[in-house]
Amino acid sequence: MPTNLPTTVFAFLLTLGLVVIVHELGHFLFCKLFGVYVKTFSIGIGPKVLRKRWGETEYVLSAIPFGGYVKMAGEGLMEEIQDTGTWEERKYPMGTEQGNAEAAGMDDHIPLERHFHSRPPWQRLLVFIAGPLFNLVLAFVIYTLLVLSNGLQTIPFTTVGEVVADSPAAAAGLVVGDQLLTVGGQEVHTWSEVTSGLVPAANAERGETPPVAVTVERDGRRLELTVSPFFDAEKGYWQLGLSPWNTTVGLVQKGGPADKLGLRQGDIILRVAGRPVTSFGGVADIINESPDQEIKIDWERDGQPMSGVVVPANTEVAPGEFKGRIFMEPFFGYQKVGLGESMVLGYRRTAETIAITAGVLGDFVKRKLGLDAVGGPLRIGQAAGEMLRWSFSHLMYFVAFFSINLFLLNLMPIPVLDGGHVLFLLIEVVRGGKPVPERLQAIATQVGLIILLLFMTFVVVLDVWKVTGH
Repeated sequence: MPTNLPTTVFAFLLTLGLVVIVHELGHFLFCKLFGVYVKTFSIGIGPKVLRKRWGETEYVLSAIPFGGYVKMAGEGLMEEIQDTGTWEERKYPMGTEQGNAEAAGMDDHIPLERHFHSRPPWQRLLVFIAGPLFNLVLAFVIYTLLVLSNGLQTIPFTTVGEVVADSPAAAAGLVVGDQLLTVGGQEVHTWSEVTSGLVPAANAERGETPPVAVTVERDGRRLELTVSPFFDAEKGYWQLGLSPWNTTVGLVQKGGPADKLGLRQGDIILRVAGRPVTSFGGVADIINESPDQEIKIDWERDGQPMSGVVVPANTEVAPGEFKGRIFMEPFFGYQKVGLGESMVLGYRRTAETIAITAGVLGDFVKRKLGLDAVGGPLRIGQAAGEMLRWSFSHLMYFVAFFSINLFLLNLMPIPVLDGGHVLFLLIEVVRGGKPVPERLQAIATQVGLIILLLFMTFVVVLDVWKVTGH
């Protein structure tokens, strides 16, 4: 058994299990809130492996971990599909008293008012969207707790490690090795204080900022310089042209090339492939251009010089784009923040992830990205395992990201997904309370299910090819 397989399996099951449980819990709790009779709460789909009845609901662990379901009395079409995988046309349409009674079948002991289709449209809508919304809430809670427990990530250095030619920093006279002491008259101790001082938020929103006075220490002397940042409208960000001197090793992924080389957190990298480095970007540039090639790294640990040879892994960093990676991070410090600020930062991270994910989905629709960029269960498991080998916090960030992906995907108006149910419900409301004919629902659901199964099959085959190279 490969060394990483147990870690990967555990990370995959934890990721999938957490997001599925929370998703189905959303549907379940809103059913209970509105008095809908829940017959089955299942984690997983397919054959039932473990089952236990508490009260009126049977709680089930099913064989296939990719999903789950909440089966409600009087759900009609989907209830039958969950039971038998088939559907038969009814004499009476759903939404009528006769149709609801017919859909209940052997459930005539359950009061009609507790059947799902007897509930008002707004309650059924909330039941449908509760699952995706709970995935969104899960992501927000994870992001908030991570910031609260770990702190706000900072770079605890203010020494200049890189100056870009023809940049505002170069024009100001800053050079590699300068230690920034004050920016805009305020003492600075972290790189985020440097950047926020050079580009105040109030001015950044207006797209302008006045020249900023900085004090630096160079070769034991203090110098007063002036930096004039400018906004690059084409690239959409402020141009400063300087990076911190940070070649200190942060987290190292267990089992990765850097770990096997012997690099540890706190080591200071001096040279890569014989070339002196003064910024983590400089370290990464050399490694990125050297996949599957032996390169020598010289570093210092507690004042003692060390060196070794490493082979960067040829890693796909974007669809069709490969670079060398040794799987280590720059060193970061962490600044403790309170619950209020953690919630604000958690909200911002959630909103940013939604925007990024929606942008990727938009690129698929516009055909800017191909289906080879889609990750199925194998690559999801592989990614989860890699995150856990970094740290448990990394895995939790991945869970939050994955949960937001499910939030958006489940709201797509495709039959068999929550968004498809919402679409049918909205059509019902527009038709004055007349449900979409079940024959039409059945055809749409079966077509959607076939498309979804074909897509999943394609993704699994692509996964195998990507992961194994065959």
